[in-house]
Amino acid sequence: MGDKLNLGVIIGTTREGRWSPVPAKWIADLAAQHGGFEVDLIDLLDAELPQHLAERDMWSTEEDPSESVTKLSERLHRADAFIVVTGEYNLSIPASLKHAIDYYMNEWAAKPVSMITYGGKVSGGQNAAQHLRQVFPELRTMTIRNSIAFPRFFQKFDAQGNFTGFDEVEPEAKKLLDELQWWAKALADARATTALPKPY
Repeated sequence: MGDKLNLGVIIGTTREGRWSPVPAKWIADLAAQHGGFEVDLIDLLDAELPQHLAERDMWSTEEDPSESVTKLSERLHRADAFIVVTGEYNLSIPASLKHAIDYYMNEWAAKPVSMITYGGKVSGGQNAAQHLRQVFPELRTMTIRNSIAFPRFFQKFDAQGNFTGFDEVEPEAKKLLDELQWWAKALADARATTALPKPY
């Protein structure tokens, strides 16, 4: 493993009019400037995962998966850490994100993940983050303490349509990246030296 860790920044929403690519690009740029990461910006809209989870695509089988499932699997496998960027829909995560999570198992295991969320309410999408904190441990993925939320994000645009809320949370974003780097290195070293026990 080189000096830099591989970070997958995942755009978790796919619906028309989504805002998630904007904060995803922001945190991806900050991560690239951080110096500790090689960044892969993963848009689930481009992944084109089949809506039907066929037997050949399930993690528990040995049959070759379909091409789109394989392509995303390779990108997730390369990652040493993840940042999931998502809106909150009906107090939870979007179906596109849960669908993508459920397609894979080993790709997520023994890696850290943080969340960046947004929403129209004062919670800023933290209900989605809390649901991810319930889901990821089942995949043996560690959710780190630091996350970022953008509450009522639609209120923070200037006359030119630019979002004005990034500067105020940039110090927290840098702390998030520092913590993510620490856990990513610790877990990458552990994966390199000791096989993860089988879950079942």
